[in-house]
Amino acid sequence: MTSNLITVDKNTYESLQEELIELRQRVNPNHLKYSQEQVGLFIEYTPAAIAIFDRQMRYLLVSRRWREDFGLGDENIIGRSHYEVLPDISPEWREIHQRCLAGAIEKCDGDVFWRANAQTEWVKWEINPWYQDSGEIGGIIMFSEVITGHKQAEMALANSERRFQDIAANLPGAIFQFTNRNGVWGVDYISDFIWELAGITAAEMIQDFNQFFARVHPEDCETYITSVEDAVENSTSWHYEGRLIKPNGEIRWWRGDSTPMLNEQGEIIFCGVLMDITEMKQKGAELKKLNEELENRVAERTSAFRHAEARWQRIADNVPGMLFEFRLDLDGTMSFPFVSSGCREILELEPEEIQTDATLAFNYVHPDDLARLQAAIADSAQTLQNFEYEWRTFASFSEYKWIKGVARPERQAESEIIWHGCFIDISERKQAEQKLQEQAQFLQSIWEGVDYGIYVLDVLNNGEEFRYVKFNPGILRTSPIPLESFIGKIMAEALPVEIANIYRDHYRQCVQSGKSIFFEESFSVDDQETWWLLNITPLFNSASRIGQLVVTVTDITERKQAEKDRQMFVSLIENSSDLIGCASLEGECLFINEAGLKLIGVESLEIAQGFNILEYIISEDREDIQQRIMPTVMERGLWQGEYRFRHLQTEEAIPVDFNLFMVKSHETGEPLCLATITRDIRDRKQAEIKLQQQTQNLENTLYELQRTQSQLIHSEKMSSLGNMVAGIAHEINNPVNFIHGNLIPTGEYAQNLLHLVELYQLHFPNPPAAIQAEIAAIDLEFIKEDLTKLLTSMRVGTDRIREIVLSLRNFSRLDEAEFKQVNIHDGLDSTLMILQNRLKPKQNYPEILVIKEYGKVPVVECYPGQLNQVFMNILSNAIDALEEDSTRKQRKIHIITEVINPNTVAIRIADNGRGIPQKILAKLFDPFFTTKDVGKGTGLGLSISYQIIVDKHSGKLSCNSILGEGAEFVVEIPIRQYQ
Repeated sequence: MTSNLITVDKNTYESLQEELIELRQRVNPNHLKYSQEQVGLFIEYTPAAIAIFDRQMRYLLVSRRWREDFGLGDENIIGRSHYEVLPDISPEWREIHQRCLAGAIEKCDGDVFWRANAQTEWVKWEINPWYQDSGEIGGIIMFSEVITGHKQAEMALANSERRFQDIAANLPGAIFQFTNRNGVWGVDYISDFIWELAGITAAEMIQDFNQFFARVHPEDCETYITSVEDAVENSTSWHYEGRLIKPNGEIRWWRGDSTPMLNEQGEIIFCGVLMDITEMKQKGAELKKLNEELENRVAERTSAFRHAEARWQRIADNVPGMLFEFRLDLDGTMSFPFVSSGCREILELEPEEIQTDATLAFNYVHPDDLARLQAAIADSAQTLQNFEYEWRTFASFSEYKWIKGVARPERQAESEIIWHGCFIDISERKQAEQKLQEQAQFLQSIWEGVDYGIYVLDVLNNGEEFRYVKFNPGILRTSPIPLESFIGKIMAEALPVEIANIYRDHYRQCVQSGKSIFFEESFSVDDQETWWLLNITPLFNSASRIGQLVVTVTDITERKQAEKDRQMFVSLIENSSDLIGCASLEGECLFINEAGLKLIGVESLEIAQGFNILEYIISEDREDIQQRIMPTVMERGLWQGEYRFRHLQTEEAIPVDFNLFMVKSHETGEPLCLATITRDIRDRKQAEIKLQQQTQNLENTLYELQRTQSQLIHSEKMSSLGNMVAGIAHEINNPVNFIHGNLIPTGEYAQNLLHLVELYQLHFPNPPAAIQAEIAAIDLEFIKEDLTKLLTSMRVGTDRIREIVLSLRNFSRLDEAEFKQVNIHDGLDSTLMILQNRLKPKQNYPEILVIKEYGKVPVVECYPGQLNQVFMNILSNAIDALEEDSTRKQRKIHIITEVINPNTVAIRIADNGRGIPQKILAKLFDPFFTTKDVGKGTGLGLSISYQIIVDKHSGKLSCNSILGEGAEFVVEIPIRQYQ
């Protein structure tokens, strides 16, 4: 079986050849422009699943099919780790990835893959490392292709083949399938019986169909070919009988039966059987030999005619478009003597319709094209030049298609003109041209509009040299040097030698590999180091050779700085002594650093990820986390405070400084995850406890020091005051006693003198004038009357002074060294005597009335001077309180003494002033606490009084107060002291 040969006349061939050349020129790939985005689009929309990773298994590029297979949707995964995006990846796959990152190539022709929707597929996959310009592995490329249908077909085919082999092994003939691909016959299958029939193995025949054709008897070759051609051309069943010559010279008769059909690719397939009919032929050989001569002669003539007619018809029917013969008479009458069946496709008319009415071919021409079409026909008729024109004609459903007409005119004997030519549908070509134009405009807009640099190089000397062709506006704007001067120059002319050599090596690598390559370079611009990513992409010409290189230049300085910052950030996290981690919004652990793993007692991140962050908290605090802290974080974005974590192995409660905050998307503001920076404060807590203890000790020490200081100050002050008062009292007492003692004789002397004067007046009633004048001058009668009163008043004054001196001596008694039995009423009276001046009425202030209710109190063992000081402090404060309340008309101080049990006496001193607020009562006896203005009190009076009563006398000192009604101080001391 050979290729089906078709011959055409020279004119038709030349016309078709010219059309083919023109179409190729119109669709010249050199007119296309490429960009880096097309590579990304190719990866994204390729039907296979493809992903490109760097060495850290972060996504660089990924196809849409990859996203679909893994259920990733439109999630932005570029730059993210493969293991972060797909955390359930098995350890076996991780090992494969590491082997490939080490340089291995892994592949599998059939593997089961579970899609994200739980559907299983058969896939074949391959993983290859990709290399950087330095030769180091930059990452890996993963490719997978679904072969489920192919796998299922293989299994079905295997079952079918088994059945078929059983049939073929028992059939007295060879089962076959032949296919004509592009005019060449090939053997898809032949059963082993072919060895018995032709002396060749099935494998030999499958490898080379000519092995069978060579066995065909030379006399049968033509009829064999003819039978095949007839069956193909007419789509009829093929039946043929002929001879085969086996390699040993044996001739075998055979018969072939098959029905031709077309597969999905439009290829002709013969499926049938070759039977051995040698024995049958031997019996009828003589008869057949006689018939063959007659049949051959008839067949030759008939076949020649049929072949010629069929060949022409095949040409007419199979040539793309519509073949026609168009006639234009002198009177303008048009007709189509011949129209091929292609008119059904081109004009959507039957051949008979056009042959009957030629105007139908022009009725559907687009109105804008009709006049020019008619002009083109008229011009060809006038000049007898070939007709060639393109126009639009309306087709079904109000659409139109593009038609191209090509024809050669010939003037006939009657001066009419006949054109022989064809119409072809060029709609697809027109659409392609329009798409190419749109793509060209699109690429031009990219070329001019992108903000990164693009330039084009011509490849010279088979990739050994390169010449700059053009630069886009983006690179011209950003380049610090005038790149326009590079255009038309080779690299050695445009760049310094050392830089030209570096770039030339990269360009050569791209040409040699035939693939896009990437490399990074750093430059110093304005004393600033900048980094640039260069992508070199080859452009292939019509000869499938690389004619140009497109280089894109992207400023990656910020990315490099970000990588540096990120590395520093990662280092900080890894080396931080604090727990740093993040979790999903549901609390599932995503990451914890080494310090955090150690804090919670977990050996690895994988184990930690098996816990919810609530499990890191001690159980009694978890409800608080859920009800208080988490709502706060959701509302405000942050919570900070002290909390307790749980050591997952020892169950130890660990005090921590817990900072929990929300991480949100910069673009949408949507919450992404929870993050925490948590510090172990066990050492700090222990230090705080120790510090608190030390602080308490210091406070106690300070209190004792203050108390001791106040006591020392008081003791020293009272000692000095006592010495001073005692001395003053002694000094006053001596002259007062002298005066008091002399008042009695002075009174007697005065009475005697007055009696003497009376006697003088009695016996000398008329004294001299000088004496009378002196008597009148000194008012003797007044002196006589007033002198007695004066002496009496002086006696009262000295008595008062003596009482005051006694009170001073009682108040400042220097006998603190030991207890004395005293009458406390004397101490109270002495104190009141000293304060008498403050009790008297003053301007705008009435007298303070002192009410004494002294009970029957025995003498009390005490330090009299210190006890008197307590009375002085309490009574002074009572007087101060009454002086502050100027609105009260009757001011009173009530003193009550009583025995409250056999060994305790109570002294109650109350006033009816404003009273003391409760918040002041709690601090009333604290050292240095005072409510008085600066300079009017030290804050030690009541504190010292408290120490005297409680510490020195083992008694009690308390205060009761009702606001608005006054205050009462109660002193309770033992009657007898037991040491």
